[in-house]
Amino acid sequence: MGKKIINIVFLCLIPSFLFSHSLILNIDDNEDGTITVEGVFNTGQLAPGAEIRMESLVTGEVLYKKRLPDESELTINIPKVPYQVVLDGGPGHQVVKDGIEPEGGFLEELNKESKEVKLSKSRNSMQELPFEMIISIVVAFILLFITIFISIKNTNKLIRELQERK
Repeated sequence: MGKKIINIVFLCLIPSFLFSHSLILNIDDNEDGTITVEGVFNTGQLAPGAEIRMESLVTGEVLYKKRLPDESELTINIPKVPYQVVLDGGPGHQVVKDGIEPEGGFLEELNKESKEVKLSKSRNSMQELPFEMIISIVVAFILLFITIFISIKNTNKLIRELQERK
């Protein structure tokens, strides 16, 4: 009985180890009016096919959009307006960073009192739970139900033994 429970708990915890990786966005200034954007996982694995977007912080407009090639890096011209770089690797794998300012500064300043614009995650008020947190919550509920099940089974066993002694 004890081995079965240990095996069940072990099997429930495996998904959290399999999916515990996160996306990393590296932005390097090439000092020639371009930036190099690289997407990798913290495991060292490259992220080809992940989408790179540059979004204006003034208007919310998508200034640039392209998928990462096999080498997981792109060289992009720096926009003249304040922007953010979004690396989107799918659900639960999105990283957003402010863009590097071009030499001479931005042409437009970011007006904090301007109307709301539609931007990716880091600038929106709505935040999603990370995938790892969802897995942890699911595992916690499974462990809770296993504990309740074992407790009910042991309680019934004790009640039967007490009734037999009478």
